This record gives sequence, C-alpha cells and structure tokens, in this order.
Amino acid sequence: MFEHPDDLLADWPPPVPEAPAWLDDEGFGDLPEWTDSDALAEAVTRPAGVDQLANLLQVDPAALSADEAVTFAQQVDRVAAFVAGFQARARADVQARLVAHFETERAERAEQASGFVTAEMLASAELAAALRLSPRAMDVQFEHAADLAGPMRPLRDALEAGLVSAGHVSAIARELTRLPLAGDRDRVAEYAAQCSRILAVVIPYAESHTARQAAGKTKTLVLAVDSRGADERRRDAAEREHGVWLTPTENGSCEITAVLPLAHGFAVMDAITTLAKDQRFETADGCITAGQRKVAALVTMMLGDPGSVATLDGPVSEAKVRASVSVLVPLSTLTGTDPAAAGGSIGGEPVTADTLRDLLIDADPSSTLRKLVTDAAGCILDAGRARYAISDLQRRLISLRDGTCRFPGCMRPAENCEIDHATAYANGGRTDLDNLGPLCKHHHQLKTHGGWHITTSRRSGACTWRSPLGRIYHHEPPGRPAGLTAVTRAGGL
Repeated sequence: MFEHPDDLLADWPPPVPEAPAWLDDEGFGDLPEWTDSDALAEAVTRPAGVDQLANLLQVDPAALSADEAVTFAQQVDRVAAFVAGFQARARADVQARLVAHFETERAERAEQASGFVTAEMLASAELAAALRLSPRAMDVQFEHAADLAGPMRPLRDALEAGLVSAGHVSAIARELTRLPLAGDRDRVAEYAAQCSRILAVVIPYAESHTARQAAGKTKTLVLAVDSRGADERRRDAAEREHGVWLTPTENGSCEITAVLPLAHGFAVMDAITTLAKDQRFETADGCITAGQRKVAALVTMMLGDPGSVATLDGPVSEAKVRASVSVLVPLSTLTGTDPAAAGGSIGGEPVTADTLRDLLIDADPSSTLRKLVTDAAGCILDAGRARYAISDLQRRLISLRDGTCRFPGCMRPAENCEIDHATAYANGGRTDLDNLGPLCKHHHQLKTHGGWHITTSRRSGACTWRSPLGRIYHHEPPGRPAGLTAVTRAGGL
C-alpha cells in the first residue's frame, strides 16, 4: 500500500544510540582492558579449533577464579580433541593420497601388483619412516583413521567438535569392531548403519562420562546387536585363550595370569577378597597392605599352609563357601520365550542369554549364585521408608544396577562400596531404590564432609551432582541387561 511521505518521516530522526561507557564527553577515551576472564569467555563461545586456541593462549590460569580455572581446563581439552580429530582426518587423507600415488606409479611402469607388497603396505612404510613410528603402530593408526573416516564417522565428528576425547574414541571404536559386519567389505553400508545407531546413544553418554564407562555402554549395545557372535567368540576364547601363565619379575616376585570364564573369575576373586579380610593374616604373617593380604589368601587357598599361617583351615573353607557370583537374569532368558533376549549380567558385566543358561545349568550344587530373576518390565522391590537399615536384597539389587560407585568417573566396584542415602534419612530420605546408591569410602566422605551434593537420584541409578564450585555433573550407569528397563514400586521388604 502506498504510504504518504509524511508517514515515512513520522519516526525521523532515529534515536541516537547511547555512547559506550568508556567514551568521554568529547568522544574520546581508553578501550576497556581485555582481561583473562574475557579471553576465556570468548574461547567458550568458539567452536573447538584454531580460533579457540588463539583465545586460550591469552589466558593466564593464575588470574582466573577457581571455577574459571576448571572451565579453562575443559576448553584446553576441547582443543586437544579437535587436534586429535584433525590428525585422524589427515591420516586417512594422506593414506588415500599415498595409495593412489603408488598405484599410479605401478600402472605407468606396467607392473603387476604383487600379492606380497601392496600399495597400502608401501604407503604405510613410507609414512611410518617419516613419522618415526613402528610399522605395526602405523598400520593400527591407518586402520583407526579409515574406520573414523567411514563407518564410525559420527565419532570423528564428535572428536573434532571437542565433545569427546581421543581416549573415548579409541575405547568406543574398539567395542564397535566386535560387531558382526566389521571388516566385511561387501557390507560396509550395513556396518556403518549399525555403528550409527549405537553411536547415536553412546556419544551423548560419553560427553559426561569416562572413556571406560563409554566403552561399557558400547559393549552392552554391541552385545544386544550380536549375541550370537558374542557366544561364538566366547567358545573360541575357551579353546584358544584360556590358560594360566607365570612370568618372573624383578626382586624375586612373579606374575600369575589366568584367562578363565567370567563367572569363575568373579567367584575366585570373591573368595580371595573374603579370606583376605581375616585378621589372622595380619598377626600371623605380618601382611600390611591389602595386596599382601590377597596374595596370602590366594596362596593359602591353593597350597594350604605354605608358611606360618597354620590355623586358617576354617576361614579358608568358609571363604570358599561364601564365595558367590551375582547373576541378573530376565525371566524371558531362562524360559527362552524371547528369542531376541540379549541376556543379563554376571558380576555387572553384560553377557548373552546362552552364557547365562550355560552357567545356571552347569553350576556346581555347592556353589552360590546370587540369582535375581526379573520380569519383562524389570520390576524391582522397594523397602519404603519403614527403616533406615538396607536389606540384603536391596544391597544386591543396587550392586547389580549400578555396577560401580556412582561418583562421576569412579570405577570402584559396587560390591566394595557403602550404600548411601542420596537424601539423608534424617532429612526425610527414603530407604528405597530411588534414594540409594553405592559410594566408595573416599567419595562418601566427599559427599558427607567435602561439599559435594547429590541433587537428584533416580531409580535407574542415574544421579546429578553439584560440586563445591557449584558445577553440575551427571552420572548414569553404563548399561543394564535387557529386561531391566523399568522399575515399579512394591512394598514388603
């Protein structure tokens, strides 16, 4: 619609913008000082990369507040992740360029490619010499870079964006290579699709958890995709890898390494840990450290009385009797009613349905299996607020649910932790699975006396922490067996 010229000038002249505070009346003044905090704040807004590094190089950590110093460390790690991602990208690009060069050179000389020396081998040898790496290390880097450029591309993108570290990428990629289609050149697209679905879950989890926890999450998801392949690898391991070896070390010591079934390993460690707590080791053999006590327990169990401990027959027998394995089994796994059931867990480690069934069928009658059967909804019992004391069943459920201490990044096994009320019982906190979780002694002390607080605690084991600096950290157990997906409330225990 046509507007009259007077209407166009109704708001004229426009308002004069306010002069910056640092200008004087004559329009002159000194620019405000660019502080270390300003440089850090600018770095936080930058994408991970060179520009962000330029801002961080202007920062003196000694001039920052404690909270800003933690932020500075986080941003430095984002830059390091970007560099690692750039290196992986460069490795893949350089490998492709070198392979193309050697293939072209051979074609020009009309040479037939030898089955013993390929263009890939020549490329690897050339770059290994230039970068002062062993041929094996160069091959591993090339394989890793090729995976990140192809089927695991979302992982490299997250690395270059500074969302995960190089350690996270290596740990997650190692588990992804266990997928059934890994290495199948005819089904690369399908393998990439499998990786993409898993990474869509794992990468957000890895942003707030350690590399080891992210690997555990990936392992659980890979097992759900390929339970049949996992069972085949377990049988192969029993044939090729199981055994016991002794390696002499310095100062008259040695290492004994055993590779054995998961359930047996947990039972052996449980028996050793139980016996090592017997006070007579300390008085009879002078065992000072926890490690010395466990060594004495192992020797006593295997050889009877090789030294001065002559009165431990009773405790040895008791330790063997009390040794047990925690097994979480969905009902569908036991009955076989769900062919797609991924299985459950042994000692917190995810295993296939076949592994669980074999264990339950072959278990010795005298052995102790802490077996918990869940229905399809994963229902777990709740003790309510009737009492402060935690029942044995609750302790068992919490250990199986969480697997480790629930402080961010701590991998102390839940069985060796204290069970903590997130909200103190004296402050109205319930003695139920929503409000309970495992904390190792160290982190329990931090929560009680060090200014750390759990602000939210969920029935799944997930929780949110607030640090003394007011920073927020989220924790979620790496993974739970199929069937343990929902929890309902029921009284009675």
